[in-house]
Amino acid sequence: MHLLWFRRDLRLTDNEIVTLATANNAPVLPFFIIDPWFYTWADTGKARVRFLFESLENLNYNLQRLDSQLILFEGNSTHVLQDLTGQLIQQGYQPKLFFNRDVQVEYGVSRDKAIVDFYQELNLDCHLGLNNFLQLEDNREQWFNEYYTYQRQPQYQTPETLNTPELSLNLPQLTFAELRKKYREFWDVGEVYFSGGETNAQSTLNSFLKSRFHGYHWKLSRPWLSQQGATSHLSPHLTFGTISTRTVYQSTKTRVTELAGQEKAEFSLKAFRDRLRWHDSFTQRLYFYPEVAYKNRYPEFDEWYRPDELSPTSLELFQAWQEGMTGFPLVDASMRQLKTMGWMNFRMRAMCATFLTINCGISWHHGAKHYMNYLVDGDLAIDNWQWQMQAGVTNPLSDTFRIYNPNKNIEEKDPDLSFIYHWIPELRGYSLSEIVEGKYTDSYYPQPILDWSNTRKVNGKIVSDLRKLVRERLI
Repeated sequence: MHLLWFRRDLRLTDNEIVTLATANNAPVLPFFIIDPWFYTWADTGKARVRFLFESLENLNYNLQRLDSQLILFEGNSTHVLQDLTGQLIQQGYQPKLFFNRDVQVEYGVSRDKAIVDFYQELNLDCHLGLNNFLQLEDNREQWFNEYYTYQRQPQYQTPETLNTPELSLNLPQLTFAELRKKYREFWDVGEVYFSGGETNAQSTLNSFLKSRFHGYHWKLSRPWLSQQGATSHLSPHLTFGTISTRTVYQSTKTRVTELAGQEKAEFSLKAFRDRLRWHDSFTQRLYFYPEVAYKNRYPEFDEWYRPDELSPTSLELFQAWQEGMTGFPLVDASMRQLKTMGWMNFRMRAMCATFLTINCGISWHHGAKHYMNYLVDGDLAIDNWQWQMQAGVTNPLSDTFRIYNPNKNIEEKDPDLSFIYHWIPELRGYSLSEIVEGKYTDSYYPQPILDWSNTRKVNGKIVSDLRKLVRERLI
């Protein structure tokens, strides 16, 4: 009996464990475990849980088309796997477990090790596959070369049918109707901007490669254009594995072949593939440095960036930032977009992060947690490392680090104010110069909560000096 355990790989296409577990028409039990750890975790938002549940529904639908179904177990993953294995052994089966490596959180790493150890103690086979490329050696140059070798390899074949026998199991299970009823609070998230599932992932990719990719290389940093679909909008699908990066990469290369000679189009798609590689590199980094999810990359920053409870003054700044009421329109529009859509483009994520850490002087720990509470594509590997980067912690060998000017970015990234007008209706009717200069005194939108230039100078120097200490130690 092959046990096919889905986690962050909620697809049938180009999925190593699906292909291997279903080979030679072996009996297969496809399942997912609703582990309370996930939806009670402090950094998990409603939009992301809903996306997960939608993806499970779609996976079940696709399995049913192959004469199978997705079984939903509920409970602690390790205990469920142990009980399931024991019951199958008692029924005369010899279970073999197939699952893909998960490196998102230390809980997942320790859970997987416990399960592998359990199977070894029982002398049972266990296949640990890869959801996407992961090099098991910490060699950056080697990773770059092997990454492209992986992306160009043939995809794993999708089975035409699954042999799933009827089983009698004494384990907590849920039907999909019961899932909706029991966890209905996660379905009530207002308008849905990103729908889960492999079917939606493929249609999103198709629409991007059909036309939305044009101008990607410059539109991706424009918040209004990216909101309207100038970026791929595949990030939540990549997070939950409803599509593989290899499928995206190879489909993009095929489209480039079709567009041969159209230099601007080819350039846009190359920029997109570069971002795809950038995305995948963070999983690799977290695998070797799991502590970056909660610790400063370099200890020199430990006294400046701490996850301690905020002082009343800092808490007031933090809450204004959370609610989009800082008096810096592009920051506020982005933060309101985050709370409503569960998404922001990368440029705005970075700008809001430097504003909180450098200008407000608040530790990246607080900002990273807020992002993960709302992002539908929340990826711990990217989120927390990027927060450290925008806070000035990483890459200390460089003499400088970037601090975004929110008002300058209005002029560069939202000059027609489409994004600001959409998310801050209080400012509709004001001109670009009036908004940049803060001349909206008859509006109930607030004036700036801090002096950007002064905080940049004072706090920026503190971070710069800490970076210098790290640089001197490393050199």
